Amino acid sequence: MKKGANKMTITRYVGVVLCTLVYLLPGIVKAEEHVVNAAAREFKPAIIYVQPGDTVKFTNMTSHNAVTYLVPEGGINFGEKGKMAGATMVTPPLETNGIFGYVCEPHIGFGMVGVIVVGDVSADQKAAVKEKAMAELQGPFKRLIGKINKIKPTN
Repeated sequence: MKKGANKMTITRYVGVVLCTLVYLLPGIVKAEEHVVNAAAREFKPAIIYVQPGDTVKFTNMTSHNAVTYLVPEGGINFGEKGKMAGATMVTPPLETNGIFGYVCEPHIGFGMVGVIVVGDVSADQKAAVKEKAMAELQGPFKRLIGKINKIKPTN
C-alpha cells in the first residue's frame, strides 16, 4: 500500500470519529444529575421527573440505601439489596423511559419509597406499572403503589 493511501485512510477514519462525536456530544452534554435527599424517614423529593441519560444522586445515605424494586422493561436496576449506600450514591445513566420504583430497605416500614419517571410516561403506562406493582410487590413494598398513584403522566 502506498503512503498516500495510508494517510487518506487515517484522515477518513479521524473524520468519521469526529463526525460521530459531533452527533453524539449534544446528548451527552444535556444529561443532568438530579439530587434526592434521604431525610430521616423519607426521600425528598419522593417523585422526580428526569430525561433519558440523566442520573440521580442520592445524598445523606449514611443509614439508608435506595434499591429498585420496579424497573421498566430494558431498564437497569440500581442499588444493592441489603447494603447501605454510604454518604452518597449515584444511579447509572437512566436510559430507559418509564417508572423506576425504589425503596430504602431499612426504613420501608416508615414508607420511605420513591419513584423516578424517565422521559414521557402516559396514563396507560402508569396504570400498567401500578398493576404490576400490585401483582408482584409484597408487604410494605406495596407502599410504592401510593407514589405511583401520585405520578402525573407527561404525555
